[in-house]
Amino acid sequence: MTSLRVQFVCGFSAILLSGHLLAEDVTRQEAQEMMLECQSERELNIAPLKDKAIKDCIDGGRGDRDYCERYNRNYGERTTGGSNRGLFWELPVCEKAIEAEKYFKMNPGKAVYRASP
Repeated sequence: MTSLRVQFVCGFSAILLSGHLLAEDVTRQEAQEMMLECQSERELNIAPLKDKAIKDCIDGGRGDRDYCERYNRNYGERTTGGSNRGLFWELPVCEKAIEAEKYFKMNPGKAVYRASP
């Protein structure tokens, strides 16, 4: 009976500690670096879609290359006054960067954000 209780306590403690140990401390500088990495990954993902939109614009006769590039210059980004938040913000690095950014805006005196795993 005691052995079972010890196993339970050890197992429960391991579960609690694992969550704590897996949490990642993020500094303000690291949060800014994550956001830069997020933007870079977003650009890589958006680029082929933007190129296709420009090609479709040209092939569809809506304008020449210059016009179609200008028309699609903000492709994948938030639309002005629109509810579209932009493409690829759901990438893991972006979600972490957004979480950290929100935390630091709400807690200006804090130097470290403890990110969940």
